[in-house]
Amino acid sequence: MVFDTQTLSRLAERCLELSMAGALPPETRAQYYAHAKRLRELVMQLLSARFDANSSEFKQATDAMHDTNHALAEAAEDLNKITQAVGRLTALAGYLDKALGVAGRVLS
Repeated sequence: MVFDTQTLSRLAERCLELSMAGALPPETRAQYYAHAKRLRELVMQLLSARFDANSSEFKQATDAMHDTNHALAEAAEDLNKITQAVGRLTALAGYLDKALGVAGRVLS
């Protein structure tokens, strides 16, 4: 049995994308980058490896990969939602500036 290197490659890509997300702290981006590099190395090694599909190690690695893939997908979606919220705040501030521009006199 071969390992699902396609999913593992997508995981590495997600880590690389998150490593470039400016909304994350630099330390977190660095950790994502390090994980992306390590996962890509593992993909290369796993391409030629064969496993006993019934082994507990294979099952644990596969389950952990799928769980992690799901968690990273959620993290990316959450980050996207945060970015959208910041965009909405920017738009709101712009609309408020325009509204104040046509408001006339402001009472003190």
